[in-house]
Amino acid sequence: MRLFQVGVLLLTLPLFGCKTETPVTEGALRVFITYATFRPKCLTLTVVDVHDASHTVSGEVQVEAERLSDTRTGVILEQAGWSRDLRLTAVAHERSCAGPIIASQSAEVRFPTENVTDLGLDLRAEDLDDDGSFAAKQPYPGTDCDDDNANIHPGATELCDGIDNNCAAGETDAPGETPFWLDADRDGHGAVGGTQAYGCVAPAGYAPNDDDCDDTASDVHPGQAEFRCDGRDDNCDGVTDNDPFLVGTTCVAPLGCAGVLTCQGLSASACVSSEQPVEHFVDDDGDGQAGDSVGLGCMPPVAGATRVNTDCDEGSSRVRQGLAEACDRLDNDCNGQTDDGVAGCASTAWNEQTELGAVDARFDAAAVYSRGHGWLAGAAGRVLHVADASVTPVTGCPGEWKSAWAANNGRVFLGSGAGRFGTVSPDELPSPCEDFDSGHAGAINGLVGFENAGNNVVTLYAVTSQGRILRWSYDDGGATQQPTVLAQVPANLRAIHGLDATTLLAVGAETVNGAPRPVVYRASANGTTWTKEDLGVSSASGFLNDVQVLTVRRAYVAGDGALLLEHSRDAWTRLPSLTVPGGATPNLRALRAFGRTALYAVSSEVNDVHFFNGTSWSTVTPSPATLNALGGSEPGDVWATGHRGTLLRWTP
Repeated sequence: MRLFQVGVLLLTLPLFGCKTETPVTEGALRVFITYATFRPKCLTLTVVDVHDASHTVSGEVQVEAERLSDTRTGVILEQAGWSRDLRLTAVAHERSCAGPIIASQSAEVRFPTENVTDLGLDLRAEDLDDDGSFAAKQPYPGTDCDDDNANIHPGATELCDGIDNNCAAGETDAPGETPFWLDADRDGHGAVGGTQAYGCVAPAGYAPNDDDCDDTASDVHPGQAEFRCDGRDDNCDGVTDNDPFLVGTTCVAPLGCAGVLTCQGLSASACVSSEQPVEHFVDDDGDGQAGDSVGLGCMPPVAGATRVNTDCDEGSSRVRQGLAEACDRLDNDCNGQTDDGVAGCASTAWNEQTELGAVDARFDAAAVYSRGHGWLAGAAGRVLHVADASVTPVTGCPGEWKSAWAANNGRVFLGSGAGRFGTVSPDELPSPCEDFDSGHAGAINGLVGFENAGNNVVTLYAVTSQGRILRWSYDDGGATQQPTVLAQVPANLRAIHGLDATTLLAVGAETVNGAPRPVVYRASANGTTWTKEDLGVSSASGFLNDVQVLTVRRAYVAGDGALLLEHSRDAWTRLPSLTVPGGATPNLRALRAFGRTALYAVSSEVNDVHFFNGTSWSTVTPSPATLNALGGSEPGDVWATGHRGTLLRWTP
């Protein structure tokens, strides 16, 4: 038998490539190795003697690198000393002949004694993405961990992209790994300047940033609002107790004081000021000096307020610092003393006149238009004009006169118990009164008027016992209009007063559960709407009988049960009640106010004229008969009238 160089032939590959025709006179084995759909980097063929494994020869089969499918052919000749039974194994390797096996096929064949025997070996492996690395599938797993992506295979550059690009050790071998910082409190934020670790993903207990200013507290980290006011930086923005507490920010504290926001407990901040508020005052009576307190403040609580208090009675323009003292029961110069330095003032007596008109005369209204000059009106059509010591009766004024008001020129307007108006001027005496029908039943209990500059028109407002509020324009010398009803309220009205049409107050009583209760109505700017005031005296009963408006913000009302109320700016306050000997509770029938510290009243229980100085009551003069009405042109010209034709005057 001939000796054949099988190993040499296989290793040098002269028999593989294109098919080779072998002489048929000698026996030979022709081998066809076929592969498809992959590119083996190394292809080997091993021949083993079945009966003697020491007879083994292997060799590399050269392949064309660019071919995905091919068939390699070679011829094996007889080998001396070998048996005729052979096992042939074709193996494909990944990357190199030392790489993993990716395909293998074996076959046993009997070597022919003559001619050529053909043997085919077919290899199959998967490299679907054609990246030179093969799918990790049995029975011959390759090293490609993603055979659908040509960018993922052993030897690829590892990236920090969440993918094991080189199919080895995950991403731990990626170059340029991301730094992470120890997050001890596990709030997702690493400690500032803390311990570092590197990786494509954060190791357990690490965070991708080092912005936590307190890594011991999980509720302290960036990305949140400050949640407690405690001098700590809860959101690590470098500022303690900022939004929403804004500690350290300038602010305006209560009473208008400049302050700084300061923690008030853990949950809130408040404006705290070291500035001390001071009392402020306003000028309500228009005398140019302020004296009515509007409260404490570092800034003026209301427009026009001042810190200087130079007016001790904001109800009278006759009182303020710098004025000369006069005999009028007012502290004109605000030195704390009344009528001081005015010779003979304390001894000035009231001028007493009785039986004016008749011994049984009763006067229910007084209207004074200048010092010493005025009108008295009352029952049985009695109307008197008083000019100093001269008293002139007016004949031809029939009616039960309940109210009176006089213009600056002396013309008096009267309201009767039968709902009629009367008027007469001193210049017309002894002519009778002009008579006008209001058009409505019910006693006209209260009158007030306002003169129009530049003409002879007087606009009067009246209230009736049936709750009507009337307006009447009287043109002296011209056509006089019919009175109109501005409003009708559910009350028996007794008096009305104001400085103008916008400051009018109407008073009387409403009926609640069958009993009278005091009530005040305030006019709107146009006088067509009247709103009931909250007096704050829910337990009071009876009527309010009189009202006096001193300024746009100060007024007084007086009534049954010794009720005296002061309206100052926006609220009503009950003032001390008048007490009389014997403990009876008097009804205040009439009121005349010349300031906050000079109020006169007459009552039902005693005949005296009472005086309230802003703090307490006193009696300034007794009366020979019951008094029903008060009047006066100024604090030094005070009138009181009533039964028995009585007229008391204080005119120092």
